Amino acid sequence: MSLLSWQVQVRNIKSHFVNLLFPPVCVQCRKVGELLCQDCVAKLIWLQAPVCEICGRTLPETAAPCLVCRKRPLPLKQIRAAFLFDGIIPNIIHQLKYRNAFALAEPLGTLMAESWPQWQTSVDMVMPIPLHHQREKKRGYNQSDLLVNTFCRQLTFTKNNSVLKRSRITPPQVGLNAEERQANVRGAFSVEDPHPVKGKEILLVDDVCTTGATLAAAAEVLLSAGASNVSAYCLARAI
Repeated sequence: MSLLSWQVQVRNIKSHFVNLLFPPVCVQCRKVGELLCQDCVAKLIWLQAPVCEICGRTLPETAAPCLVCRKRPLPLKQIRAAFLFDGIIPNIIHQLKYRNAFALAEPLGTLMAESWPQWQTSVDMVMPIPLHHQREKKRGYNQSDLLVNTFCRQLTFTKNNSVLKRSRITPPQVGLNAEERQANVRGAFSVEDPHPVKGKEILLVDDVCTTGATLAAAAEVLLSAGASNVSAYCLARAI
């Protein structure tokens, strides 16, 4: 067991005992009882078809490739998401990533599993988008890895979080345009041992997809390592 896995398990145990003394409060509306209450879940905006058949952007009428994908094709079979990055989900994801609300990964990963049947594609192995080890150490967890834990448990998928590595720290993508995002993550990922991915259909999981630059950079490395194809599934998709 890695040090980070041990830290997460200890944190989960502490959280259980804290919940006995102090019942959880919804991160959005502050209602006592659940970390994400059902009233707030009902306000989440599910991603619905039609979407671009490649990048998953919402489209008004048809599921054909969007103008962006026709101009700048992605190296992914498809990108899909459970929700639109709109309404209350940006704050919920912010709490998950930056406010130590790591336990949100359980209900959010479950919701991702519920939405999966409408987007499902063939999957041999699921991988979270990795954080650089220094950033993960500072945060204490990788939110995408936690989402994958629940998602894979719900759907009995095989998880692998050891093959794909973040080989360098990249500045946050927020505020960058599409070209800047692509340049920012170029060369950010590596595969140390290609054997586990050769001939495999890989599903990458991340919290948010905006332009798809991060997912594309990771997919290129996996395809170079011999993966058959790479798809992606995110908690939320930017409009």
